[in-house]
Amino acid sequence: MRLRIYLQFIVLAIVAAALFGALHDQISYSVSPEYYTRFKFLQFHLLDPAIPERLRAAGVGVLASWWMGIPLGVLTGAAGFLHRDPRQMRRALLWSLPFVVAVTLAFALGGLAFGVMRTVPVDLASYRGLYIPAGVEDPAAFLRVGYMHNFAYLGGAAAVPAAWIFHLAYRRFCR
Repeated sequence: MRLRIYLQFIVLAIVAAALFGALHDQISYSVSPEYYTRFKFLQFHLLDPAIPERLRAAGVGVLASWWMGIPLGVLTGAAGFLHRDPRQMRRALLWSLPFVVAVTLAFALGGLAFGVMRTVPVDLASYRGLYIPAGVEDPAAFLRVGYMHNFAYLGGAAAVPAAWIFHLAYRRFCR
């Protein structure tokens, strides 16, 4: 029973990561459409102009993040085994998923804020090692979205120990 709950949670974590990516990329598309039109659409081969850019940006988010659900699901889901019975395990895992998403989103938005601070004004000489396509009209916004994306991945990594702490606290609360 516990193993089934664990495996179901991993699948749910993959779905949550994909949905998070779609939402995240809607936010970042709002900051810099050029990040997608000059970089991500090319990288992910989402070039069909008949498909609206917002929908393609959501597709980029799904393709770029679904896989993060695997390590998040495996590592966070393992904390579910701390709980006394399958019912408590299921409940704790379901509550931990929005917590993980919130931690990751907080990091992503923090990365966007950090990117704003680092790019006002923007000194492109500081970013020589990064890929900034020729002709980008708003390099500051392009870089801000890069910060946001990188911090989101850091947030996913930070969410794992945060989720374990959540599970320990939840277990204590249920006593």
